[in-house]
Amino acid sequence: MKNRPCYPILLIPEGVKQGRFEPLILPSKSNESTKLGASEMDFGLTLQKYFDPHIFSQQELLPLNHTAAYSADFLFVEPNTNLHIDLEIDEPFTLLTHEPIHCVGMDDYRNKCFVQANWIVLRFAEEQVKSQPLRCLRVLANVIYQYTYNDSWRLLFQDVERLTPLWQWTTKKSGKLSKDNYRNRYL
Repeated sequence: MKNRPCYPILLIPEGVKQGRFEPLILPSKSNESTKLGASEMDFGLTLQKYFDPHIFSQQELLPLNHTAAYSADFLFVEPNTNLHIDLEIDEPFTLLTHEPIHCVGMDDYRNKCFVQANWIVLRFAEEQVKSQPLRCLRVLANVIYQYTYNDSWRLLFQDVERLTPLWQWTTKKSGKLSKDNYRNRYL
């Protein structure tokens, strides 16, 4: 398939590329009622171990002219520049209903809202955060360094291997993964 994204998926706002890091929209609140996914609790603990107090769970972004907010799985806020990075963990289907989710194109509008708010979006596949959590943190640390030159975290992960890329799934592929109970192999 042409132009099929590969995890990790990284979306950089134009403002950030030009050295403007302040978010245009700040998180409105934490959504305490949102139930964390199967892999989010473990990855959240790993994130907190290395990035606390700069990591926040379930922060809401209310885009301009919207009535409903989007909730970031995790938000990293760089302390020197206030750069906001929306960290997302994508599953190929829901455990409860086996409905396809996070398929190619499904999150495009959501991503656009975060990017328009001048937040970087960094998406990992659930399988990556479960099997390679420190490699995912290496990616985050390198993104932070690339734009802010803050190498505090990059140095922690410089000896960690590179993250193994993973193609984003189509709706058809999600159905096959669901039928094979693929998530049970790594959860």
